[in-house]
Amino acid sequence: MADSKKVVTLITGAERGMGFVEAKTLAQHGQFVFIGAYDMELGQKSVKELQDQGLDVALVHCNITDQKTIDETIKTIDDKFGYLNILINNAGISGPEGGLPSETSEKDLRGVFETNFFGTAAMTKAAVPLLKKASYGKIITITSDMGSLGLATDSTSMFSHINAFPYQASKTALNAMTISYSKEFRDTKVNITANSVNPGMTATDLVNKEEFEKNGAKPVESGAHRAIELALDPKNDLNGSFTEDGGIVPW
Repeated sequence: MADSKKVVTLITGAERGMGFVEAKTLAQHGQFVFIGAYDMELGQKSVKELQDQGLDVALVHCNITDQKTIDETIKTIDDKFGYLNILINNAGISGPEGGLPSETSEKDLRGVFETNFFGTAAMTKAAVPLLKKASYGKIITITSDMGSLGLATDSTSMFSHINAFPYQASKTALNAMTISYSKEFRDTKVNITANSVNPGMTATDLVNKEEFEKNGAKPVESGAHRAIELALDPKNDLNGSFTEDGGIVPW
């Protein structure tokens, strides 16, 4: 069993983009980071890059749409440490272009939800027993301001003019998950918090980077900042929030 004082973190979709930045930064701050990868070839390269820098990271095959890989990931962490302090739900997909609800196929809708919501929900549920075993636990879920019902219905907001049904609905559902988990442990002796984070418009591998950058998208380092800030917060007293670098995001 490893040193029980070590902060242990699992980040899904961490072989690239924001997840990789989160993994590198948190490992630089002394955390042991499990890089949950869908693309194992890229994951191996990413882990080697960080290990060559002397950072404590390990690779786990974690396809959040495959319960078997979720269970194997949890077992690996349990066998090595016996607990988990932080789960960062970073993995997700952008969904089909367009997105008007009347033009969205059931296949496309289910495909986006399978990863963005059902996969993330399955990963979170599987991690809870290990989070309970730690001195404290954090569930940090990367959602989006595009999932904000408040912004979507505010006529002064740019989001009132955006209609990307599958993606927006999946992120709204993730915010509901955050609220539910924040309530589950709020009045218990278990020190587990749950929060949603908006990275803002970020030029990740999920989008047309060049096009997004032309429209003012931030680099992945900026998009990862708020999740890193929450993960490093020693107090762990923020619970049931939806925040970004600029402050609170309306639900």
